[in-house]
Amino acid sequence: MTDWGQGGWTGSIKKWVRREIRKHFRENSIARRARYSRGVRFLHAVFDNASFARFVLVYVALVVTMALAEAIVSCFAIERIPQWAGSDVKQFLTNVTSYLLTAQATVLGVVSIAIGLVTIIAQRENASTDVQVYYHESLAFGLIASSIALLAVLCVQLLWPLQFILHWMGFGSALLFFKALMTVVHTAWMILNLAGLAHFVATTLAFVQQSAREGQRERYTANVVAPVEMRKRLREHLLLQVGPECVNEVFPDASGDERSAIVYLGTDLGSAGQVEVPLKSRSGIVLDDVRVIWVRWVIFRWLRRCRGSAQDRSQRARPLAQEPMLLFPPQLDAHPQQDRGLCRRQGGVPLDWIERVVVSRAFKFRKKRHES
Repeated sequence: MTDWGQGGWTGSIKKWVRREIRKHFRENSIARRARYSRGVRFLHAVFDNASFARFVLVYVALVVTMALAEAIVSCFAIERIPQWAGSDVKQFLTNVTSYLLTAQATVLGVVSIAIGLVTIIAQRENASTDVQVYYHESLAFGLIASSIALLAVLCVQLLWPLQFILHWMGFGSALLFFKALMTVVHTAWMILNLAGLAHFVATTLAFVQQSAREGQRERYTANVVAPVEMRKRLREHLLLQVGPECVNEVFPDASGDERSAIVYLGTDLGSAGQVEVPLKSRSGIVLDDVRVIWVRWVIFRWLRRCRGSAQDRSQRARPLAQEPMLLFPPQLDAHPQQDRGLCRRQGGVPLDWIERVVVSRAFKFRKKRHES
């Protein structure tokens, strides 16, 4: 039997699979040798699937939070903030911003030139697949998005628009403490971009060598392709085995056509049975996770009630197709069909209200991501 406790107290398939993949990379020496270092994994976590809009939105949320903090402090606790004021500090912050602007513009130029060079090399050698690997390994798209976002932010913050609004509304102060904090944020962002640039340059220089490309393909396979394939196969396998496991635990002596119930997850048998738990389907969503421990609780409860009912006891010797059947049609990473519902039942006893509530909370959906 599967130890669903590895998926947390809810038995999350997503957590179970993530834990199993991490365990695989720890124990498999070949996969461990091709695994990214912690620093590279951090850079990929920051820049992978990043976009200009995402960087800007995160920054805007931070700036608004800082502006609200400044307004509150200026009203209630201004004496507790370091008294940084005066033209010298103001000039220093302005100089730092101008230096960051110059450095970030240079970074963007280096990245653009390097991408052009790699494209020329790829066209000559018909290495289109290698270019796709290169784009991922070098963090090119995320680094460009982050660089342009920082440039835009620094240009806007030359005027400090939110601080101007605070002063106009009467909530600002002459202190430069919060501007200094935002300058620290800008500097940290710039350092992060420089770290990404260092990785980008190293990957670009290695791309020129054929032997180095083979290493990039190996790392890409070990860190991207293999985990995605493992994740897909494990998730499908785990979801399909939940129902039969539950039936075997409740009816351990039944087998073949004498089985007393049928339970399937991730299996769509069309319009078989009737909808027990409806689904409010929205466009562009897919099933992301299933809280298996919750679903198992519902299945066990339903199976025992079916076994205890006089009607099901009289039908226990009938063929398999006529036995009580419970279906959960949604499939992982696939768009669910609204008319199929979250749960369908054929025969047996209806689900009660608490079982319907638990089932509706056990399936977690998300917006579909556009993966390249």
